[in-house]
Amino acid sequence: MTRSHVAPPWLAIAASVAALLCWPSTATADTLREPNVLTVHSGSSFFPANPILDEAIREVLSHGGDLSVGYFTEYLESDRFGDRASMLLADYIRQKYRDRHIDLVIAVTNYALQFVLDHRAELFPDASIVFGGISVPDEAVRREGRGIAALRVGSAYAESLRLALTLHPGTERVFVVARTTNPDERESLRAQLDDFSRQVQLTYIEEDTLDRAVAVVKTIPPRSLVLHIWLRQNPGDETMSPMSVARAVAEASPVPVYGTVDLNIGTGIVGGVVRGTRQSGTRLGEIALQVLHGTRPQDMPVEDAPLVPIFDWRQLKRWHIDQSRLPPGSDIRFWTPSVWESYRPYIIGTIGIVAAQLLAIAGLLVQRARRRRAEATVLAREATIRTNYERIRQLAGRLINAQEEARASIARDLHDGVCQELAGVSIAVGSLKRSADNIQDPSAQQALSKIHSETLGMFEGIRRLSHDLHPSTLRLVGLANAMRAHCAEVEKRNGVTVTFAADGSFGDLRPDVALCFFRIAQESLRNGIMHGAATRLSVSLVRSGGDVELTVTDDGRGFDLEAVRSDGSGLGLVSIEERAHAVGGDVRIITGRQQGTTIRVRGPATTAATAPADAIAQ
Repeated sequence: MTRSHVAPPWLAIAASVAALLCWPSTATADTLREPNVLTVHSGSSFFPANPILDEAIREVLSHGGDLSVGYFTEYLESDRFGDRASMLLADYIRQKYRDRHIDLVIAVTNYALQFVLDHRAELFPDASIVFGGISVPDEAVRREGRGIAALRVGSAYAESLRLALTLHPGTERVFVVARTTNPDERESLRAQLDDFSRQVQLTYIEEDTLDRAVAVVKTIPPRSLVLHIWLRQNPGDETMSPMSVARAVAEASPVPVYGTVDLNIGTGIVGGVVRGTRQSGTRLGEIALQVLHGTRPQDMPVEDAPLVPIFDWRQLKRWHIDQSRLPPGSDIRFWTPSVWESYRPYIIGTIGIVAAQLLAIAGLLVQRARRRRAEATVLAREATIRTNYERIRQLAGRLINAQEEARASIARDLHDGVCQELAGVSIAVGSLKRSADNIQDPSAQQALSKIHSETLGMFEGIRRLSHDLHPSTLRLVGLANAMRAHCAEVEKRNGVTVTFAADGSFGDLRPDVALCFFRIAQESLRNGIMHGAATRLSVSLVRSGGDVELTVTDDGRGFDLEAVRSDGSGLGLVSIEERAHAVGGDVRIITGRQQGTTIRVRGPATTAATAPADAIAQ
């Protein structure tokens, strides 16, 4: 009789528990993997719309809540490599992502979608697709595989032309700049604009080079408009960027130019009904998040990207277009406020100061008259009135100084409008002078020359003021370069020596911080030259971690800091300290009589958030 070995009950229970603990970790391994999203752009990374679209998509996916997303971007570059681009990119993706599973593909434009569909089985066999472009695939294609969600980015050619004709009711001819190598695009455009041929004469400019197209644009007659669509060449040809093409057309055109791409607003085009590129990219990212959270792409309705009328305020002024005639909700860019709009508080404050002065003077006269009448019997009151009179006189003097400061500030800032007008007058007078060269009357020629010379002189004077008072280069070239240019201008204008040194990177400074340091440097140099009689000055700008430090030193006669603070005469120092405190900085002033002056300002270098905006590719 043999005895069988039976496992103890506790061993069986332990084995069961171990199995239960191990099973879920294996079953949920895939669910814990972060999903990977690949965006495919049809154009190259240099195409202006692509980085802005990509940034908008990335920003949405990076804020997906509890969902961590791996995000990647590839560029088909069909505009540069033609048909070979599809094969080249497919081979590249196959090698690059062979160890990484792509869960969702975002195809930007129809060219990119066609690439994704052509290589879906090989590269993205079980990936969902989110598409943004002009032509939405039919339902059968949308339901294949894991499905396709679509954002339709329709063209707004007809809407832009209708808007332009509304703003220019006397238009007789419309010239459409629209050259493409794709016959389907050409036919689609003509079909959309065909109805307008009953209202105006349509002429299509389809020259094969930009120079020829510009030559045609220059000959456009009055009572016409230009609708700029695109000017494309064969793949692989060396071409200018779309914005450069739009700028060349707008500069050459003798009549208003309208368009349909928000990128081109600011190149000289008046405006048009356009798509918001960043908004489209944001919506693509939101649709992608919905799919990643479980929504089936084929069950999502096809959406239309919103259209909005956008205008360049400068071009509205140039072509004398009344803003009240623009559609409701229009986005007006590059708007420059008037002097009253910009400095209303200062103007009102100046008027208040003048009124206060008048009231104070009137009060003084009344008080003096009463004092004279009561002089014989109220000696004590006379003394009191005399004391009050001296105090009020001091106050009046301060008020006058404040008034003059305010007037000087307003006068300096008036150059924004006057300078532009003088430039126009100078150009017009110069043109008139050249056209009048055949006039035999010497006095007429002499008068024109004198007017031209005086206009240029006034323009140059206001332009020099603008260098001090309106740092337009600050936004374009950055704080360090703008400050270096200002130091050179101060040195040239005042006959002094100004050195400048910068250490660190300043391109990511918040705009208000950069403006604060620039203004403080201006005020410090001006005070050192005007009040300190300095001949040698130095400006130092240093970036250290999260802080920026500005140091301005001069060899002037210096001053008694405590005395200036106590008598309230140091308005420039107060201005410097208030500017620094407004951005969270602090100021240290080192000076003494005949010891020169050093002003050191330290403040935070807070980084500005990027806000790209662009349009979906053609």
